Amino acid sequence: MLPDQKEKALAALKRLDGLSKKVHRMLDEDEHCPEILRNVLAMKGHLDHVQARILESHMKTCAPKKLASEKDQDTFVHELLKVIGLSTR
Repeated sequence: MLPDQKEKALAALKRLDGLSKKVHRMLDEDEHCPEILRNVLAMKGHLDHVQARILESHMKTCAPKKLASEKDQDTFVHELLKVIGLSTR
């Protein structure tokens, strides 16, 4: 993974850890549902950010090699479409 993308993904995961603990506490303490939902949506945003950083790094590092090889093109495209399909569920 590209170092700058890895750093950004790890930072987002760190924020995600903090939010996860906060949401857990909020649920335990029966806090107001819209406040909990706002934090859950923030968690989703951080996950989307991590996903984008990993995909960007993959496209910049692995894609050129795999697409240059006729043997690997179909497998690479199929793998990528499968992962993208999972992200839309």
